[in-house]
Amino acid sequence: MADQLSLPTPSSTESALPPPRNRLTRLRSFLNAPVKDDLLLECQLLVLSFGIGIQDATSFPDYHCFASNQTGNTVLFAVGVARLSTIFSISNIGVSLSLFILGVSLAGQLGNHIGPRKRWWLLLSSILQTIMVFGASTVQYTGPSPVPDQGPQALAVLSLLAFSSGAQVAMARGLKITEITTAMATAAYVDIFVDKKIFQRKNRQRNRRIAFLITLFAGSFAGAFMYKARGSAFALLVSAIGKLAVVASLVWNEEMPEEEVEKVALQMERSREVGRIASLFGA
Repeated sequence: MADQLSLPTPSSTESALPPPRNRLTRLRSFLNAPVKDDLLLECQLLVLSFGIGIQDATSFPDYHCFASNQTGNTVLFAVGVARLSTIFSISNIGVSLSLFILGVSLAGQLGNHIGPRKRWWLLLSSILQTIMVFGASTVQYTGPSPVPDQGPQALAVLSLLAFSSGAQVAMARGLKITEITTAMATAAYVDIFVDKKIFQRKNRQRNRRIAFLITLFAGSFAGAFMYKARGSAFALLVSAIGKLAVVASLVWNEEMPEEEVEKVALQMERSREVGRIASLFGA
């Protein structure tokens, strides 16, 4: 009909535009995205390695054991039990070793269940670790001076640092960047010098291991000299600030491409299948 009103029709350009995504949907997608294996992720792990060097360099002079170096703690535990030296506290070493294992177990298994590369899991795990290191520094600042090498304060600080270190190592291993463990140096030393490609110009694995050892070495020296100048509380505070910087930078990590996500999922499925086969033969 001539007098019928014609309704406006959307232009072809408007109809081609996708509907706006809900902010909550975008946030959920951002947090659930697995992070990409790139230079930024490597640098974040190196910062965490630097912080571990600081923590071990301060925990040993205070408590005669390590917060994360559990190879050393295992040997020191035997020395203490055999009473070859009176400076090593069995309770200090036992708490550090057991809390480290607990941190590795909980963070590792939760990471396996959730997805070790998911951004929200890395954020949550890193935030909790950082809070623990800040807590250890606070205990040192508010406790008596000089720092008692045994007793409730020692056990509290070692518990916080060891659990945090264990969770950090589990998080790093879940990222499958095995060259930067953020804590254990022995394997890196060995892997560098048994590498068939050690003298090749392009060798990313070798370069990662060397960067890790240099960073851990630098963190240990920094921790030792900060301890000497300002005490362990200040050194732990610096380590906690470094971890906080890593937490803040996690929002800048790029998302892993779809093809890499599928490749990682396939590798994990193959690993689980190999584990099932091995358990059957073991049975």
